[in-house]
Amino acid sequence: MWSLYYTVIFGIVFVTGDQLSAPYDVRVDYYKAETAKDLVINTGRPRFSWKLPVTSQRNVRQTAYQLQIQSKSALLWDSDRITSSQSIHVPYSYEKDLEELTHYQVRLRLWTSASEAATPWTSWIPFRTSMYNFHQYLMDHNDEVNWIGSTQIYMNELRKEFNVPNTSPIRSATIFISGIGYYEMYLNGDNIDPSRKLDPGWTTYQKRTLFASYDVTSKIKVGMNAVGVKLGNGWYSQEQYLLPSIPELNYGPPRLMFVLHIIFENSDQMNVYSDQTWKGRQGSIIHDSVYNGETVDARYDRPNWAQVGFNDSLSLWITPEILPSPVNITANGQLTLQDMPPIRAGLDALHFEVEHGVDEEKSYLSKEEIGNIFGASLKDGGILKPISVSTPFFNVHTIDMGQNMVGWCRFKFRGPRGVGIYIRHAEVLSQPIVSTGQSDGGLYTDNLRGATQSDTYILSGDPNGEIYEPRFTVHGFRYITVFGSPTPLLINDVECLVVHSETTVKGHFSSSNPVINQIQHNILWGQLGNSMSLPTDCPQRDERKGWMGDAALSVNEALYNFDLIKFYLNFLTLIMDIQLKAGFVPDTVPLTFGIYPADPNWGTALPTITWQLYRHYNDIQILRDHYASIRAYVESVRDGYRITGLAELIYHYGDWVPPPPQPKTNGHLVASFAFLHDVSLLINMSQILGYSNDTQAYTAFYQRLAEEFHRVFFKTSTGYYADGMQAAQVLALALPNVVPANVRNGVLQHLLQDIQAKGNHISTGIVSTAQLYPLLSDNGHHDLAMELITSITYPSYGFMFNNPYENATTIWELWNAPFEGPSMNSRNHHMFASVGAWFYSHLAGIDLQSDLIVIRPRMVSEEKKHLLSKIDCQLSTLYGLVHVSYTRDEHDTFANSILLRITIPANAEAKVVFEPLFPDAKCVTVTEGNEVIWSVADKRNSVIEDPQTGLMTVHIGSGFYEYQVFWK
Repeated sequence: MWSLYYTVIFGIVFVTGDQLSAPYDVRVDYYKAETAKDLVINTGRPRFSWKLPVTSQRNVRQTAYQLQIQSKSALLWDSDRITSSQSIHVPYSYEKDLEELTHYQVRLRLWTSASEAATPWTSWIPFRTSMYNFHQYLMDHNDEVNWIGSTQIYMNELRKEFNVPNTSPIRSATIFISGIGYYEMYLNGDNIDPSRKLDPGWTTYQKRTLFASYDVTSKIKVGMNAVGVKLGNGWYSQEQYLLPSIPELNYGPPRLMFVLHIIFENSDQMNVYSDQTWKGRQGSIIHDSVYNGETVDARYDRPNWAQVGFNDSLSLWITPEILPSPVNITANGQLTLQDMPPIRAGLDALHFEVEHGVDEEKSYLSKEEIGNIFGASLKDGGILKPISVSTPFFNVHTIDMGQNMVGWCRFKFRGPRGVGIYIRHAEVLSQPIVSTGQSDGGLYTDNLRGATQSDTYILSGDPNGEIYEPRFTVHGFRYITVFGSPTPLLINDVECLVVHSETTVKGHFSSSNPVINQIQHNILWGQLGNSMSLPTDCPQRDERKGWMGDAALSVNEALYNFDLIKFYLNFLTLIMDIQLKAGFVPDTVPLTFGIYPADPNWGTALPTITWQLYRHYNDIQILRDHYASIRAYVESVRDGYRITGLAELIYHYGDWVPPPPQPKTNGHLVASFAFLHDVSLLINMSQILGYSNDTQAYTAFYQRLAEEFHRVFFKTSTGYYADGMQAAQVLALALPNVVPANVRNGVLQHLLQDIQAKGNHISTGIVSTAQLYPLLSDNGHHDLAMELITSITYPSYGFMFNNPYENATTIWELWNAPFEGPSMNSRNHHMFASVGAWFYSHLAGIDLQSDLIVIRPRMVSEEKKHLLSKIDCQLSTLYGLVHVSYTRDEHDTFANSILLRITIPANAEAKVVFEPLFPDAKCVTVTEGNEVIWSVADKRNSVIEDPQTGLMTVHIGSGFYEYQVFWK
């Protein structure tokens, strides 16, 4: 009898005993099968990834796999047993591509070193293929499929009834739809996907407009059916492009493209198209705007409008006009599948692959040591309840959600028909009046600038009460004020939905330092709130743009915390859509602010995002797909460099927003940093791809640039770079082979002295802050890095939630937000969230290097270990869970020692590096479990000692390990 015990946590099967379970977390073309509601791919040659079963055995490797694909219950392809350890990005290798518009199922099993027998098969995992070239299909059916809407009225509800014959059973029914700016679709009265919101994703519409594909086979019935579509303005509205944005004079009004493709079992086909057989009207949404909210008159609601037999004697339903396609065919524009998870609201928006919290059985860290975190938990299910409702004035309710969030609220109102209720959203409350010290409880909205963030709802008068929830707008807020509710609002009358691009939490970091824990909390909420089909800068004011600099700075952090590969691949596509022939890219994508060419620290988004995706997902295909565009971009910067040299290299923004009163450092140096950084990345990519000519050419070019950087910006009379500011030294030191060895220590010492002269505070902007913390940790000054990150005095991350004015629950745009004016003062920006990557890469020490996981937690000195005595970090990789937990607390271990627990997933290998715990420390013993595996008296080969640095290194395979290392 097999003795088998298993538990399932977040889809992971843990097995003890000798029997293995099936592989888990199967992915099809990057899509996570467990969470995809309707897994649709746009390729005939998908790739598959999976994780090996979790077992108590160590050094488990996959030895072979077998994949099978079936369609219509008939086996289409059997790979047979393939001897291979590859478990990620495994190609479908049958000679025939998968057919379009076809339902498939895949399953697999493995052989591993843990057992001679194969694992059980996975269950059959369904997926389907889209129409591969839907754009060409529309071109071929141009006389039948139209974009419909109205230039005369705000036609935001359209409907059509159609008959499905009873000649043969339905094999498949697929809808292809694009409603821009936004749409919601109903079939026979039901919302097809209720949590899917603000769809499709924002693009440069004339270059690329996205459509969605829905499998509605189970929802179409024989006989009469009805389809209804609500439309919103979204980003396809000139209201979103008023000055200072770049105008889009050809945008608007909203319009719909719709195709329902039915295939019967006898192979007959039927299509329903968007055309002038539809009818449309202006519904209850009188106006909607991304920036300015919605105006809804519920008296105009028609509850059964998307059902068969609907008859409306109170509204005028008219024939829609045929409107131009948003896609500019002559400029090579195209309509393509939205190949990424959509924006969702509430519970469906966020999934978990890791424990969001601490498992005290596996961690040295306790919940009490983490401390109290301001704000809501990501585990709250995506729907937050207020922490308070107050009435500062008669008939005015101010609601505090306790968390700066992005989304909207669902209200229950009661009152007579025709009464209007006005709702306003803001991030902070008005500051107290100086003379009285009292606040009126009102919202501070000046920092919203031209955005009102307001909704107006006119009651229908339902005696049972009525629910209002916006459809086609989104707000960034913590506080809401409701004016004019006829009856008092209670806490249970309000709940607010968290809205963002659907994703999975794949990382978790906690420590014994509450300041760091709050920063991590703020980073997570800020990153999610600015993931809205593309990475935006902020979610509340009249901006919310795809600023490239923000995206480049935070992508490494974002990929440690969230599974966002499809999200960022889409953004790379949007960048390349508007990349000019000369290689230039703009400051924002879509281009709404800024210009061509981008500031180099903004244009770096193209190479930086590509590189970080490769690092985190170990997929060389990402480099192949984007290399030519990256090379063209680097050459475009080089063209400008040929004119200016590094000394006058063009920039727009420099090291943006250092803490006042500090000025920005030399902008040409900052731009030159980005240029050299991108050339260095290009060298790395060319090496990996085997482009030896490029490697040689760009290596030689980088060497010349490095020499020029030092020659132009270094001042021999002072021994530092440029104006001596922290940023200039940080950026020079962060570049490889730029600062000569004979001056490097002097430059570093000048940086340290400047930080100390400022009371251990930084003077860096967004570009240099991202480099500062890794630089200090990697150059022997991790203690100082820890003192900076745990500081709570101005300027610091900790000051954002340790000041008399605001307790931040997201990352501020400015270090001194409460003291600055409203012109640029967001309380939810992710450009300073870059430090979150350092939490994983240095504090936990997890670095992903191709097929090797490196674990090297950086250590504060023994006398400073109170700053960080314990950490607990989980990272779900494509191979499985990496878990790092350590303690230096003397309640758990001895002085001058560390206890370290590590879990490495099956089919992966790791290098574990132990750092000395104090200057000139020497390792005495290394134990694993209860066994001494290295000592001064018995220096075994399994542990490698570096006599120069004191580093101790051990190479391990998969499994759970607990080390204790002593130093003297």
